[in-house]
Amino acid sequence: MPDLGQRNRGGRPRVTDKTAIAAVGLRLFAERGYDAVTMAEIADACDIGRTTLLRYFASKVDIVWDRSDDEVSALTARLQQAPGSADAVSVLCTELPAMLAYDDSEVDLLRTQVRIIGESAEGWPLGSARFAPWESVVARFITERTRHGADGLYTKLLTQSLLSAGWTAMTVWAASDEPRPERLLVDAFTLVRNGFSEQ
Repeated sequence: MPDLGQRNRGGRPRVTDKTAIAAVGLRLFAERGYDAVTMAEIADACDIGRTTLLRYFASKVDIVWDRSDDEVSALTARLQQAPGSADAVSVLCTELPAMLAYDDSEVDLLRTQVRIIGESAEGWPLGSARFAPWESVVARFITERTRHGADGLYTKLLTQSLLSAGWTAMTVWAASDEPRPERLLVDAFTLVRNGFSEQ
């Protein structure tokens, strides 16, 4: 549960926890549109100064991508724990969906986050610097578990195919009435693992 800090004299809770500040920003983006919200307005909604907000987030894009570093770290740890004899593709198809550990109370904000990234040219992940950490972790795992080099076609194509499958599943989920993304993620990676066979 995010720490909302002390109430100010006006009775509104002052938001001082990084995750809680990001949640406020995401809600404002959902209500007004990403481009219409300023950093000053996010700071005001949190009852903190703009300078304080900038200590946590340098830009609106950083708010949208708030948990990405934690997710990459979680994926790295899970891949490191995978049995050495396990097939690389099977491991990745299992662990990539598992890295998104969101509580039920956070799922609506995750949906908002995915929609904003998908709609914003500034936030678009595939091929962008924002998505590079995921690419690096996945590519490194492939090169460690197979005979293929980091710059080879197999590694690059498999990395992009897996990440594209995951992102596509997330965008389909964000536009749907599905309560959580796990089923669509599992379906997407099952299709990749099975060579897109419908059987």
